[in-house]
Amino acid sequence: MSYTSVFGGATIYPSNVSYFYTDLSTQDVVLQWPLETVPSTNVAASIVDVNCTAAGRSVFLPAANLASQGQTILFNNVGTTTFTVRDTGGNTIMTVDSGLLWQVYVTDNTTINGAWQVLQYGVGVSSANAASLAGYGIKAISSTLNQSHPVTSFNSTYTTGSVDRAKVLVWTGGVGNLYLPSAATVGNDWFVILRNQGTGNITVDPAGTNLIDGALLKDIPPTNSCFIISDGISFYTIGYGQNVNFAFNYTSISVAGSGNYTLSTAEQNKISYKFTGALTGNRSIIVPPTVQQYWVDNSTTGSYTLTVKTASGTGFAVPQNSRAILYCDGTNVVNASTASIATPISIALGGTGATTANGALINLGGGATGIAVFQSSSQSTAQTAMDVYSTSQSDSNALAFAVSLG
Repeated sequence: MSYTSVFGGATIYPSNVSYFYTDLSTQDVVLQWPLETVPSTNVAASIVDVNCTAAGRSVFLPAANLASQGQTILFNNVGTTTFTVRDTGGNTIMTVDSGLLWQVYVTDNTTINGAWQVLQYGVGVSSANAASLAGYGIKAISSTLNQSHPVTSFNSTYTTGSVDRAKVLVWTGGVGNLYLPSAATVGNDWFVILRNQGTGNITVDPAGTNLIDGALLKDIPPTNSCFIISDGISFYTIGYGQNVNFAFNYTSISVAGSGNYTLSTAEQNKISYKFTGALTGNRSIIVPPTVQQYWVDNSTTGSYTLTVKTASGTGFAVPQNSRAILYCDGTNVVNASTASIATPISIALGGTGATTANGALINLGGGATGIAVFQSSSQSTAQTAMDVYSTSQSDSNALAFAVSLG
């Protein structure tokens, strides 16, 4: 007859041993059922007194599949130090403090580890077993419960669930997605903490039509972090704000050499960049594929190009000893100003309204005589334009006139 098939409706017990005493001072103890075919000195009796005087000791339960459901063992810690009761596979079932009594009994005997229920016997002051009470976001340290925020790093798409409660999720990739569970499923008060330690935006995408901060999606740029909390209907971020590096600021970076130069995390998210150094070949400044503006001053030397671009997108080459205002649209880096100056510039805008000197002079109020005088290359030319003659010219003309009269 097997231990999983109860005959007659009653619990089937191994050979009944009522009491066993063991000492955990020097080593762990592995209990065995008192079966006729398995002789053992460490029997799993109905009552087990444990004298534990050394830290970190454990008592291992016998195989659950060799007993029927309902088989019980009562542990009494008669020592001075807490010990741990574990199943056959080493999983923690409970911890027993000095002077306390805890009972375990089999609830599932279909596997060697089985499933065990724990029950504390009455004490003068109520005392809970910390390890039994610990859950997501809580861990047991000795006999107390303590807050816990385990850190999980990821660099590819990740879908969260109830088991991620209270975790710190650290994004270390480029552009990516973090999918949230249904707010109704995880309920009011579920939360995770998100930190973007990567090089691109991490997009938070709630399940279905759930919203986050009133929107279907939320982008978290590099170096930003926040709590993401559910109210059972939607999600909200707490502590998320514009990073101080997004204010206007300036940095100077030596990019001597050639090939790609990828901005480090500390060099990213600035506005004004001055690039210096001697180029030995064409140089590309690789920026994150996130929406950002770049005021670039190319102060490098060497007869090579300096291009600002993303790793997979296109960019813009800034000539040496010149400046340009660029922006990244999330994929490519483009010139922010592509329009040229329209000519002619009107007088109202400070121009002449013309494309030639004569036209400008006329538009600015110059007459034919004035223009001729203005454009004269010598005094005589100017006098001719004004129909004015010098004294010597007048005398000569008068003499010529007299001669002609004879």
